[in-house]
Amino acid sequence: FDIGVQHLANMMGMDHTTMTQEDIDKSIEYLFPSGLSPAARPMMKPPSEIYPRQKEAEFDAQGRPYQPFFYTLTPDLHMRLHSLRDNIEAVTVFGERLKVQGKRPDPEQVLNAARLADSRWINIEELSKLTLEKLKESDYNDFINVLDRLTSLPFSYRVKDEIFSYRIFEEETASKTEAFIAPQYDEEGRAFVEYEGRRKTAHAKVRVTKPGKGLVTIRHKDFPNHPQDLGYFFGLKERLQIMFPLQFTKMLGLVDLDITCHDGGASGQAGAVRYALSMCLRSFVEKSVVDDMKIIGLLTQDIRVKERKQYGKVSARKSYTWKRR
Repeated sequence: FDIGVQHLANMMGMDHTTMTQEDIDKSIEYLFPSGLSPAARPMMKPPSEIYPRQKEAEFDAQGRPYQPFFYTLTPDLHMRLHSLRDNIEAVTVFGERLKVQGKRPDPEQVLNAARLADSRWINIEELSKLTLEKLKESDYNDFINVLDRLTSLPFSYRVKDEIFSYRIFEEETASKTEAFIAPQYDEEGRAFVEYEGRRKTAHAKVRVTKPGKGLVTIRHKDFPNHPQDLGYFFGLKERLQIMFPLQFTKMLGLVDLDITCHDGGASGQAGAVRYALSMCLRSFVEKSVVDDMKIIGLLTQDIRVKERKQYGKVSARKSYTWKRR
């Protein structure tokens, strides 16, 4: 394959050291007739992509097994499960020792939902290719349950290299380019996220703290010493608009809200609070919930504003009544 790439690079006047697979495919398409059927068109790919991996020998010449779990139908999978369970025991013992000393895990390294949002667990087909074994659905579920248990431990970041070896980072698309807001931590060790939303001329700065008791504090920027609850908004429509993101993500009563509003009217401020609150909540929920939030429009900012009055018209669109005389 390497010799073929060198010859192909000489024919195309390119450098074989910087030639990518995409360049190879384009070169072959250029050199051969365009009317050639796809089945007859040659291809040049690395041998690892042409020839599938084969399982190595499990026994030596004397018949001794290489794998300690040779007596199972899936020795490689069970070996990986055994390693993960050893890590669970080691991380648990380490956490108990630090708990006795009054120490907490490093909040900047904890494997929370925000750090795992851009990746997923390996699926059963990918795990079968990794182990070169035919797996059952029950075996795969047991493997994922062990990984979830290990990830849920406070000090699981000590073995994050092994954890992320079973996670697949998804390709970035236009809808995934915006990164999640990484939570920060206050003096009490609680995670919080801040975001500023806008609607028409209204501005709202929202701070979501988790864990919480469902407290809602709303204040106006010009009167910071007079905090209120949802009674800040007199209309029922504005109150429901603010509570809807909490109800949809099932975070009602689990987080505390600290909201500061200024400018605009009640409707504009409620819209700004709703958008900022949704952007904050996505750092505390699963990726599937974030996708549902995008579908119903919680993560889409309403950029509509009042159109200015045009010259020679009554308003932005309305014209004067035409009179003949």
